[in-house]
Amino acid sequence: MSPYRERVERRAPAEEPKAGFVSDMVRQFADPYAFLRELVQNSMDAGSPSVEVDIIHESEGETRTRVSDTGSGMTPDVIEGALLTLFSSSKEGDTSKIGKYGVGFISVLALSPDVVVVDTWRDGGAWRATIARDHSYVLEELPPRSGSGTSVSLLLHRSGAELEQHVAKVREALVRWCRHARVPIWLSHTDYENPQTSFRTRVDAPLAIHAPVAISDLEGEDTIVLGPGDGADLLPLPNDLPEHENRTPFLGLYNRGLTLYESSSERLPGLERMRVKISSPRLKHTLTRDNVRREGDFDELIARAQKLAARALPRALSDALRASALALHQGEDPKAYLAVAQAARAGAVELEPDALWFPLADPIDRYGAATLATIQKRTPWRAPVLTVAERDALSQAFAEQGRPVVLAAHADIVRHLASRLGESKRCESIHEHHLLVSELGTADLTSSDRALLDELSRVLAVAGAPVERVTLARALGARADRLVLCRELTHGIVHVDDAARAAQRWGSGSVLYLDTRREAVRAARDAAGKKSRAAAHLLARLLLLERSGPLKPKQNDALLADYARGPA
Repeated sequence: MSPYRERVERRAPAEEPKAGFVSDMVRQFADPYAFLRELVQNSMDAGSPSVEVDIIHESEGETRTRVSDTGSGMTPDVIEGALLTLFSSSKEGDTSKIGKYGVGFISVLALSPDVVVVDTWRDGGAWRATIARDHSYVLEELPPRSGSGTSVSLLLHRSGAELEQHVAKVREALVRWCRHARVPIWLSHTDYENPQTSFRTRVDAPLAIHAPVAISDLEGEDTIVLGPGDGADLLPLPNDLPEHENRTPFLGLYNRGLTLYESSSERLPGLERMRVKISSPRLKHTLTRDNVRREGDFDELIARAQKLAARALPRALSDALRASALALHQGEDPKAYLAVAQAARAGAVELEPDALWFPLADPIDRYGAATLATIQKRTPWRAPVLTVAERDALSQAFAEQGRPVVLAAHADIVRHLASRLGESKRCESIHEHHLLVSELGTADLTSSDRALLDELSRVLAVAGAPVERVTLARALGARADRLVLCRELTHGIVHVDDAARAAQRWGSGSVLYLDTRREAVRAARDAAGKKSRAAAHLLARLLLLERSGPLKPKQNDALLADYARGPA
């Protein structure tokens, strides 16, 4: 290795960096690890298909942090003219490059490395620039090397906890500044003293947002991705998602995926409750690198994002509601639906009733979801919209009638539904005021059941309250506080209020359906095997008491006389 050219005489590195213009420029970088962004940016500008970031810990605490690529490499003139001279950049006038001011490379000094070594090769030649702590450098020619590329190494002294912290900060900086880069970025850590801590991982990820619904607009090299932030807290967090990105609003601006500016406080009209990312080669950072230049291209891209949110997001949100409602109908976890519903309810996007989808407990017209408009249309006037926590025979019976029942697998679904019904409608659980009544079949009745029912009909006639017949029925739903469910059962679904009124009006032409859930009915059935007369008499008195209150003296006398006579 022979000297190619020297700016200064070679000497031992100074203990501290020199004060002056370069030091002032270094201090502009608030994040000392932002040098990784600058080096990755240079690698991408050089056309490298990927970037390798290596942290190599050798003996006695010496640590080398290296960013290398297989891009176009540099010639000696480029090294001295663009890399090492402030404000003289080979990217000037080239809109395909991110950098412009020629100050980015200076950021490698922000960590105060002992030395920075730049190896570069192209066209069969190879060169090395060594930059000392006092900002002097030496440029040397290396033996010939095939291919092309560049490697920038920072030599530091890190060990123990300092090394762990350094590795963590390198990864954090790559995720913050380069996670959406358009080329793969690999981070490797090699520790010769503690090999078990070594690893290799990929840190880049597609340009995406954490939201219940996301839409994108791609035009040339411009990419816009956005979606409502409300409801995102119900979804699993992606790996390595920066904390500030999981806030609403969020605005991220990128050039070829490299971070230029991110904010969780800036509120743009039409995007107040949105999470937005825009990547475009037309976006340029300011000289201080803490923002983007708010020029015509910036305004045009923001306007496109606003139009995308206003025009495309409502349809996307409605489609997501329908898909997640169908998934919930099929037994999936309700969180996905709740997340989208929360986004729709929060006001970021206003959906009309024919675009608001809800899961159904049982299909209507063979479809497991329905819009609010359809649900309201199929619900009788002044009747509540019905809900149920999980499908059962009662919800199925309603569906067979063509009346939808919303599957409210979570309380928030009821709140979502109620908030959209307003004052014109209300919603209630089907079990609050409805019963599904099913008469027990002949095969379900034991001989003692039949004896009990026959004896009960006879005893009621003795008391002057004859009925057509008495039978047993199973009921699902609201618990009526009556033994008798209804007088006439023409359909399985019975409103509790109707059942209560019917229990007070039965007469000679009535069929009495006794609720097998009631304790008195269960006790009478249990006793019927040995004491059917006593069970029938006691049950008859309870039925008469429910119908018209205390028994009249003639009824009481008739029942006592009948019981005293004993079996016929």
